[in-house]
Amino acid sequence: MSDRPETPLGNKPSAVGLAEPPRPSSTATSPAERTSSGTKPSNDIEAVLTRWWQDLLGIDSVGLDEDFFDLGGHSLIGVQLFSRIKQTYGVDLGLSTLFDARTIRQMAEVITLASKPFSTEPEPWSPVVPIQPSGSRPPLYLIPGGYGTTVLPFREVSLLLGPDQPVYGLEAQMPAPNEEEMEPIPMRAARFVDEMRARQPNGPYYLLGWCGGGYVAFEMAQKLVAAGQEVAFLGIIECADPQHPRTWWRGMSYGAQRAVWRIRNFIKRGPKGVARWAGERVGLISNRAGAVKPENQATPLPIELMDEVDARAWRNVYRYHPTIYPGKTVVIIGEESWKYSGVVRSLDPRLYWCKLSAGGSEVKVIPGDHMDLLKAPNSDILARELKLHMGKVPTAK
Repeated sequence: MSDRPETPLGNKPSAVGLAEPPRPSSTATSPAERTSSGTKPSNDIEAVLTRWWQDLLGIDSVGLDEDFFDLGGHSLIGVQLFSRIKQTYGVDLGLSTLFDARTIRQMAEVITLASKPFSTEPEPWSPVVPIQPSGSRPPLYLIPGGYGTTVLPFREVSLLLGPDQPVYGLEAQMPAPNEEEMEPIPMRAARFVDEMRARQPNGPYYLLGWCGGGYVAFEMAQKLVAAGQEVAFLGIIECADPQHPRTWWRGMSYGAQRAVWRIRNFIKRGPKGVARWAGERVGLISNRAGAVKPENQATPLPIELMDEVDARAWRNVYRYHPTIYPGKTVVIIGEESWKYSGVVRSLDPRLYWCKLSAGGSEVKVIPGDHMDLLKAPNSDILARELKLHMGKVPTAK
């Protein structure tokens, strides 16, 4: 029951910012309907993908043109799917591929195209991912947590913002196991700003960083303001002070308040609650042990390398020293985030950004734990808060 999260940027299995939605879409079809939907696989890749989808999604049949998300798919299943694709076809696809290739037919075409030798140089990789590209309003740019490698967990919230709100994600590439150090946060922020301005040369800009992406979003806002650009909205979700605790006294006070809360919470559980908690911990340990096998792997990196990469991520965060931001920041936190429960606001490291925002700040508390903010029904509340703060956004020119 350590207070230390398993990564500085998000909790495992969310090391790459993954989230599992609580329910499939209401548009999902029944097994009987799926039997007749679409045609039979027309090639080997479609046949293999069909078997994988049935296995991973736990369904008896699937049509070639059925939507991955409508069938209950989510980012954790996506990781396993793309791991199989890489092992079988040697094609390394990012999770964001699911935004454009959500059916077996579409995915097979992507694999076929990616497997062909290029007669010319392929297009350079871009961190900009269209999540919901249509709409007349200025776009919202999302920076994910974890290692910053996927914005797929933001799909549900993005759609809840409405069809007139464009949403783009800014992704980083998965750190290589042999990288000595990760890309520094200011350097990543500068790169993302360049990519964003190549698509949208001038403001107003709307930025939202979740967990470790909050550091990048904050630094992007600083660089945009320094360049004379307008940042109309800066939102930071569940992102802690990178140097927490900054003093011995604050560390002692924080630890004491957490200890009191944890003891009370443990007692409050009662015998049945403690037994349930113990069972969950045993299951978590068993799942992690099983994940060592490649066929069960649920992360883009081998399990034995995760701790090493996490250590680099911790060093990278600790080296980041944010400065006073001249604008306003909206800080969004989870009401039940385990790591920060029982701590008074003056000691909550997630509110550090309020102190750095010379233009003022607002704090919004949303029900749920760290990852629960991206799941229904909390995702509906999060989307409403975002729309409220972006409600006065002028239409794009």
